[in-house]
Amino acid sequence: MGKVLVYIASSLDGFIARRDDDISWLDRFSIDSVDYGFTEFMKNVGTAIMGARTYEQSLLHPERLLASVKNYIITRRILPVIPGIDTVFWHDSLPDLVNTIKKESNMNIFIIGGGQIISRFIDEGLVDEIRQFIIPVILHDGIPLYSKLTREIYLDLIDTVKYQTGIVELRYSLNKEQNQ
Repeated sequence: MGKVLVYIASSLDGFIARRDDDISWLDRFSIDSVDYGFTEFMKNVGTAIMGARTYEQSLLHPERLLASVKNYIITRRILPVIPGIDTVFWHDSLPDLVNTIKKESNMNIFIIGGGQIISRFIDEGLVDEIRQFIIPVILHDGIPLYSKLTREIYLDLIDTVKYQTGIVELRYSLNKEQNQ
């Protein structure tokens, strides 16, 4: 059975974007020869989940949409759909969504973002693993990654990877026993 995974980059001070949703500060770390394990990660992903705000940003940059997987968008609003992208809008409970997806596929579930959605999935104990990439920049202000957590969350370190760009990947599993 697939795992529920977070794979995301943040600044050293914990922001995933500037206040205006701008992520151009990541561009200087995009090097063709380094994909930060993303290609390998996506080989086992069958479904992506994101919030409406992340989806709207993806509509502005269609190259960011994941055409190879089914995309669930957490929203109560009616949003446009891009032809050729398998898109489902969801407004029911997150545990029900995970159960629905796990009945559809044995592949991993990728929680793309944003921070509020990631926080909700973590808070509800639905995430199995977090792969957080720390970008060597301090933004000072922006959209925080873990903005909506309502409690402490304990993690177990699985691995760390240092990249030539100065980015560090931290891979954690959620400690199910301590988080109950």
